[in-house]
Amino acid sequence: MNDIMRMPKLEMHIHIEGTFDVETVCALAEAQGITLPRPKSSIFTFSGLTDFLSLLDWICSLVRDRDTARQIAYRFAEYAKEQGIIYTEVIVNPSHWKNIGTEDLIQGILDGFDEAYGKGLPDCRLLVSLRREQDLTSSSNTVDWVLSHRHPRLIGLSVDGNEELSADSNKRFAPLFRKCKEAGLGITVHAGESSGPEGVIEALDMLGADRIDHGVRAIESPELIERLRDERIPLDVCFTSNVIGGLYTAENHPLGTMYGMGLLVNAGTDDPELMQIPLCTELERIAAQYGWGIRDLLALQYNALEAAFCSDKDKDLIRSKLDAFKASL
Repeated sequence: MNDIMRMPKLEMHIHIEGTFDVETVCALAEAQGITLPRPKSSIFTFSGLTDFLSLLDWICSLVRDRDTARQIAYRFAEYAKEQGIIYTEVIVNPSHWKNIGTEDLIQGILDGFDEAYGKGLPDCRLLVSLRREQDLTSSSNTVDWVLSHRHPRLIGLSVDGNEELSADSNKRFAPLFRKCKEAGLGITVHAGESSGPEGVIEALDMLGADRIDHGVRAIESPELIERLRDERIPLDVCFTSNVIGGLYTAENHPLGTMYGMGLLVNAGTDDPELMQIPLCTELERIAAQYGWGIRDLLALQYNALEAAFCSDKDKDLIRSKLDAFKASL
């Protein structure tokens, strides 16, 4: 565990909605006179993806102004520092945040990340996400806002949510993703979790995905596996999240197999507070499951670096830190 903590780490698959700790949630609810939906000891209890997404909506509804959004972002950067994360790309989906406008939400998060970096905390970037069930009008408004408010830390567009509930979402959102890609934003897509290999293929072909969030069900298609390997498409895999969600057991999760196949996999936590799985613990759990050493976990960090949407200059700086750690082993 000491080597894992000491190792410089990157995280590509994490939702800021899932980084609220219990104390913050309870304090926000109490300040607003809102009754908790269940006892504090089980506030993060959920059953299935739909219930989980409803819980996220409720938590995010507690944020009502830009300064609170800034505080949430700054606290996340502190968490990243505690975990030894040196670079992370964090997803935010405005459709979960019912009581704060898109501008106040995103600008507040960016302000928090800027403030944190200025005080020596990790380099946090932002990916704005659409929700698969979201209507086209609100999705278009979000994309238009992002494109008209460019910021060095706002580097990509994502889409998340339950693919099974919105089979036409790739086709519906394709023009929006094309517009963002043409504007130079990175594209990452949740696929290959609630959908099979076909979801990953559509993400690549219809949405122009540069990388895939989850993507684990690609293992069901040898042809897709070959494509992912040949085209070096990164997969932002969340081992524990998939196990908690019932997609796989720890024993049959395909992360180890995909790594052995030479796919560009990295490890993320998805929603670390809600699932009680900080990144160092996640890496420790993965290493124990597959009998991996620190060099295997370091290889995941190099894979994450290849997946990152930051500049080549930024990547060179991050790579130098990974190289220095490697040399110390």
